[in-house]
Amino acid sequence: MSLPRYLSSTPLYVFVQQECNTQQLCCLALANVWYNYLRTMAKLLEKNRAIDLRKHGISIKQIADTLGVSKSTVSVWCRDIRLSDKALCRLSNAGKERSTAALLAYSESKRELRQKKTSENQKCGKNSLGTLTKRDRYCIGLGLYWGEGYKQGNREFGFTNSDPAMMSFYITWLQQVFSVSKQDLILRVSINAQHTNRVTEVETYWSNKLDIPHSQFTKISLIKTTSKKVYADSSAHYGTLRIKVRLGSDYREQVLGAIAHLSS
Repeated sequence: MSLPRYLSSTPLYVFVQQECNTQQLCCLALANVWYNYLRTMAKLLEKNRAIDLRKHGISIKQIADTLGVSKSTVSVWCRDIRLSDKALCRLSNAGKERSTAALLAYSESKRELRQKKTSENQKCGKNSLGTLTKRDRYCIGLGLYWGEGYKQGNREFGFTNSDPAMMSFYITWLQQVFSVSKQDLILRVSINAQHTNRVTEVETYWSNKLDIPHSQFTKISLIKTTSKKVYADSSAHYGTLRIKVRLGSDYREQVLGAIAHLSS
C-alpha cells in the first residue's frame, strides 16, 4: 500500500516514519482523522444543546455544569442569543434580583456593542472594496474556481458549491468573462437520500435563485450514505449544486492556465 501524497507531509508521518511502515502510517492518520471528526460532532451537539438551554433561561454556570464544559466555552456559544422576557425573568429569579439584573443588563449591552462593531466593520470592508473592475471580477472568479472548480480528470468546465450567492456570482462571471449564456449551462443538485421527499422543492429552490428553468437540470443525485453533518433545521438544507458549461473545455484550459500562472 502506498501512502497518499497529502498524508506523507503531515507532522504525524514525519514523526513516526522511522518506526512504522506505510500501511501503519495510513491507519494511524485515518484513525486521527476519525477521532477529530467524532470530537467535532460531539462539540456541535453540545453547542446546540447549550443554545437551547440558554434560550429557556438557564444560566451559563448551570449549562456548563450540565454539559461538563467550561463556563467560558458556554459563554462564547451563547453570546449572540437575545434572551426573551421570560428567560430574563427566570434568570433573575435564580439569584439575587438586583445583582443578576445588573449582570444581565451588562451582558446585553456588551452583546449590542459587539454587534454594532461587527456591523461597522462589515460596512468599512464594503466601502474599502469600492467599484469592481472587470479584471477584479476575473481574478475573484479565478480564486473561486481554484477552490471549487473541476481541475482533474476529464475536460469538463464545472463548478460545485452550496452557497446560492456564490453560484450566482459564478454565473455572472461566466457571462462577463467568457460570454457564456445561461442556456449553455447544465445544472445538477446533489443531496442526501434522506431528502428524497423534497426533491422537487430543492430543485425549485435553485431554479428560482438562479433564474434557470427546470429543463436545464439533470436528474438530482441522491447520496445514499448516512449524513454525518448535523443541521439545526434540515428543511432549510438544499444540497450542493454543480454547474457545467456545454463545450466549455477551451474556457477550462484558459482558467487553469491563469491559475497555474498565479501559483508559480
